[in-house]
Amino acid sequence: MGKQIAARLFQNRLALYVILLAVEFLFMVINWLNAQFRDSTDGWELKISFIDNHLIPGGWWLIPYTVGFFFAGLIPLWAMLHMPNKLYRQYLLAMITAALASYAIYILLPTYVTKPAPDQVPGQDFLARTLRRSYEVDAATSTHNAAPSQHVFYALLNMCFMIRFRPRLRVFFTWVILAALITVSTVTTRRHNMPDLISGYVMAVGMYYVGLRLGSRITNWLGDEDGPIHLPPFAAWIQRYGLPPSPSRSYEIN
Repeated sequence: MGKQIAARLFQNRLALYVILLAVEFLFMVINWLNAQFRDSTDGWELKISFIDNHLIPGGWWLIPYTVGFFFAGLIPLWAMLHMPNKLYRQYLLAMITAALASYAIYILLPTYVTKPAPDQVPGQDFLARTLRRSYEVDAATSTHNAAPSQHVFYALLNMCFMIRFRPRLRVFFTWVILAALITVSTVTTRRHNMPDLISGYVMAVGMYYVGLRLGSRITNWLGDEDGPIHLPPFAAWIQRYGLPPSPSRSYEIN
């Protein structure tokens, strides 16, 4: 019975995607718990002083930083419609295990970031004002959950699996640039320090290989690596209005 349930789960693309979203949402829960049960300076602030103490926060960096938020949910949704069975499982398992590992670190080894004073953000444009306001919101909730940076490891995992799916020069440069902008934005908005970025890279590399191994073993067990992509019913509507299936894959609507 247990094996049948597991098989149905891993063959259900929508179920895997919903699990990923639920795991990503746990970040908000852990952030709230840290705000309730920890002082803002409980734990450690990891810094590379000669870099982090001299970074000037820039409001326009909120653009790639915000893109990173949306990509964590939207790129896996796109993958659900397009990636072959094995690669899709590898990708989502890498994302899920990276998030769960980071939560364990946030709880057991809490780290925090001291945000700049609002007057340290130059400019009076909308993005500069928004960045200053974000510091006030953080002060009212929590500054914990710093290392590893989820922005960084989500961006890098998105990059790795998109390049793995379509190993073309244009795809490579597009995703390397996007990942670089998102990761740099974590420190140039002063939402993270450099060690948070570095630990995010380490987490991405480790969980990339974990995802590859787990996804391969599960797909070998199911024996459907070359089988059709079974999409949920709503996928037909999505594909009809702008997301056509890949011509190299066969699809079945459940």
